[in-house]
Order: sequence, then C-alpha cells, then structure tokens
Amino acid sequence: MLYCMLLSTDLGHDSTRKDDILILATLLFSSVFSATGITISEPVHCAAYNIDELPAFRAIVENENIIPDSVHYTLNGEPVLQVPRLSTDWPTYMQNYVHHGYSESPAPTDNTILWTAHVTGDFHEFPTPVVVDGIVYYPSDRGTDSLYALDAATGELIWKYSVGITDDAVTVDNGFLYTASDSIFCLDALTGERIWASGEANGTGSTPVAMEGKVYCGISLARLSKISCLAALDGSNIWTTILDNCGTVSCMTVWNQYVFVPTYRNNGAAFIYALDRETGDILWENDDSYKGYWDSSPVVVDSVIYINGVDGIARGIDAVSGNTVWENTVGYTTATPAYHNGRLYFANDDVDSHFYCLDALSGLSIWAVSGNQHGSSGIADGTVFYGDNSNSPDYCRIVAMNCETGAEVWSYSPDSTTWIASSPAITDGVVYMAIHDWNLYAFGTGLKYTYLSDSLNSQIGWNELVATSYYAGEAVASETISYFINSAGIDFAPSLNLELTGYPNPFTVSTSISFSLADAGFTSVGIYDLSGRIVVELMDEALSAGNHTIEWNGCYQSGEPASAGLYFCRIESNGVIETTGLCMLE
Repeated sequence: MLYCMLLSTDLGHDSTRKDDILILATLLFSSVFSATGITISEPVHCAAYNIDELPAFRAIVENENIIPDSVHYTLNGEPVLQVPRLSTDWPTYMQNYVHHGYSESPAPTDNTILWTAHVTGDFHEFPTPVVVDGIVYYPSDRGTDSLYALDAATGELIWKYSVGITDDAVTVDNGFLYTASDSIFCLDALTGERIWASGEANGTGSTPVAMEGKVYCGISLARLSKISCLAALDGSNIWTTILDNCGTVSCMTVWNQYVFVPTYRNNGAAFIYALDRETGDILWENDDSYKGYWDSSPVVVDSVIYINGVDGIARGIDAVSGNTVWENTVGYTTATPAYHNGRLYFANDDVDSHFYCLDALSGLSIWAVSGNQHGSSGIADGTVFYGDNSNSPDYCRIVAMNCETGAEVWSYSPDSTTWIASSPAITDGVVYMAIHDWNLYAFGTGLKYTYLSDSLNSQIGWNELVATSYYAGEAVASETISYFINSAGIDFAPSLNLELTGYPNPFTVSTSISFSLADAGFTSVGIYDLSGRIVVELMDEALSAGNHTIEWNGCYQSGEPASAGLYFCRIESNGVIETTGLCMLE
C-alpha cells in the first residue's frame, strides 16, 4: 500500500490553496504511483524487524526495458543515498563456475511470453541460454548450427556466427565470448567478430570456463579426455592433461585452486578428477560412481561437491579430499542439481519420474513430486524452473514450482514439441529457455532491474523509506513504505483480516477509519507516530461482528492538533493486528 509523500510546499492559510494542493497530491498518487516503475521489496511494508536483524534495501525497477540512470533512497528524511544496481547476469552454464543455478533476479509469476525467437531446432537443443548486459547468447545445437546474439528485451537479432554443432552453453567473460563447437572460438561479445580459434577444444568437451585470463576447456576422444588451459587473449596453450580410459560429457567446475572434471565410462567405474588450476596436475580422484557422470556437472558450495551419477545415486563429495560424504539413490539422473539455501533441486530421467528437493547437508529428501528432466533447473525468487518431460512423447512442459513445497506455480506447454533438453537462465525478471519447436522462449512481462544496498541505517520504532528512480535527469517513479524496528516486543506486523483503511488519505482535518470484524471481540484502535509512540487511543472496547467506522480528528489525546506528517493506525482484535498509514497535510 502506498502512502503520500510529504510536500515541502508552504500551504499558507488560504483554504482554496489547501484544497488545490490536496487535489494535486491525490492526482499525483493516483497517476504517478499507479504507474510506478519502482517497487521496494525489502524491507517489507509495515513489517516488524528485531533490532538484531536489520533489513537491507532492495528495489525492483521497471523502466521500459531501459536501465535507469540511477536509483536513490532517503530514510527518515536523512540525506539521499544512491543505490548500486545488482547484476543478475547469467554468463555461463548454471549461472557461474560453481554451477549453483541460482539468480537474485525477480521471477515471472505466470507463463506470459515476452517474446520467442526462431533460432533452435526440433531435436536435442541442449545448450542453456546465456544472458549478459542485455544480450542473450544461444548456440543452436541440432537446428541451425549458428550462434545467435539477441536483444534480451525484444528477441531481435543483433548478430550471428556459424560455429557448427554446439552441445553446451557458451561463456561470456570480460567482453569476450567463448564457445566450444567444431573448435573453441573466442568472439567479441558485442559484435560477434572472431578473435581466435583453437583445435585444443571442441563441442565434446563441454562449456568453456573463462576466468582470470585463462580458459579451461577439453576434448573427449576415444577412451580418453584431453583437458587444456589456454590463454584467454590469444588461445595459446598453457597446459594440457590427458585422462585415460574415460570421456567427458559434463561441464567442468572451477573452485579455488581446483578444476573438477567429471568423466564417463561405458562399462566400469569412472572418475571425477580434481586438477590443479595452475599446472593441470591430478590432485585427487574419486571413482565411487559406476559409469560416472553423464551431463551432470559438479556443483560446489561450502567445500562440498554435489553431483548426480549415471548409477542413479546423488552424491556429496568433499571438494578438498575427494571423499564421498553422503549418497542417496534417486534413479537415473543426468541433471545438474541446482542449489539454494541448503537445498538441492533436480528431477531424474528414469521410468520412476520424480523431481527431488534434497537437504544438501545430509542428502535426505525433503519433498518429491512427479517430474522428468533431461536438462537442469534454475532458481530465482523462491521458484525453481525446469523442463518437464513426464508426458513425452505426447507433450512436455516448462514448469515453475515453489521451492519450499514443490507446488506448481505455473507451467507452459508448447503446441508442437515432445521434449525439452535445455536448462533455464533467469535474469532481470525474465526466464529464457530453448524448446524443440524451433524457438527460444522468454517468459515475463519485461526487464526488471534490481537495486540493492546492505547499509540501511534504520532507527528503533517506525521508519519511513522513500525510493526514487531517475531517467534522463528526471525522477520517473517513486515509492514510500514504512516498517518497524522492534526493541521492546511490540508487534506491528500487518494482516489482511481486518480490512483496515483510512479515507480520505491524505487528509487535512479528519479521516474515517474503517475496519471489519469477522467475530465479536475486544478491540483497540490507536494512532502512532513514526517512532512508535502513541498519539491517541481511539477505541478500547468490545465490539460486535461486522463493519465499523471511527473518526480521527488529527489531534493528540490532549486535544491539541497534531503536526502534518505520516502516522500509523493500529488495530488489534481477537489476537489479530493490522496497521495502515495515514498522511495528514497542513
């Protein structure tokens, strides 16, 4: 709920002028704020926080798919502070080089399609879209054998480059794009111009990892794999390591001094290797998985590797020693597990089709629902997204599920396809995913930019927070919220049960406070200032069920007029508490 911004205009004593200002304020709130492009998602409006858990500031800005010039906030009338934009880019497979598949982006709440681009094929479109600086990069696997750069907001073509069959996502780093196709290519990410190419890697060696001036990549040959480290600027070889009697089909993971390489062997145990980043030397190897790993890549969080084996077992492996920490039989699985907040999310690709949520510490199942997956999942805004093939060959679906419960939030089933192999990328409020109907999909209503600051210096009691976004030198959107910092056990948490409102709001002389009681009960209504101090107690008595109205004349308990400003009305009845903001003009 939005409250009025305090006007600095001197209203004087002219009642006509007061009416004009009041009308102006009302019009401003009904027009500017109803079309606002900024939403404060943290702190939560009217929420109560303990003094030892002060909230951060987070705002989501919609600005017609254009990044705002800046976003500012002011807290309790203090000087204005600028807020940095949080990048939610998805620059490689599973978002980063430890492959957790999590984005701090907001996420679409329904299956609205922002755009589609005719850039995929009708079979095994396995690569994940990659999104950096407003550009979506997608290398068609079995469709057109071309790498496409598309506008993230519209899907319009920026450039394309013929690279041959590409089985995995590209990587974008420091303005350059690296793709393992018929060779490994380094392209200018903005123009598509080729910088270099090398035969030291190809599409059999998975997504390249590019970081700190080096590119880690590979080739899977008959009964062996060749892993190389190349110079990012010119593709020259720094080191090469040969891994005998195995192939690589999963993506490598780089963490600390390690390069983790999962391998596959058709008959017998296959290793996951830990190589030294600087030399390529083998630091440890783990062969606990029969046949090894097919498409499931290592996910590293808090020194533990999470990975799914061809033998139908999900594993946690100590990243430093290589020792297996836990195992859980989940059925044949090729998906890389996505990780967030101590949980792993993936579906198997077995006849016993389930989508699992596992506890990352123990590997035990938290919940499981029906689901079948060949690609991997992505997580954002409390939602996990994946391509579900449970009903293939009749139809497939892109599914969004609640991370806590596994309940379906929304889904989309294309008309002319039977399978999904790709994984999602989530950035700036949009989910991107390839489907075998010749199209790359973008789900959402437009780009939503995130602004984040951890240094929100809240005070004890009520706090008023105003956030404003600017474009072309002008303020284009604003939102005002209030929240409570609790140090004395007072609970101002809101509720939707009592339908508490004030009208008019803003007001000059008095306002009518209305509420509804489902049951008869003792009811108290009071007005509080921003510090949480009581201004006036309006009611403290037993009431019958039904609708009720009480007036506040804008005065203190003593009868003296209160100052113009922001106040809060608090009601408590039958154990339910609700607050609403009131703005009094001079």
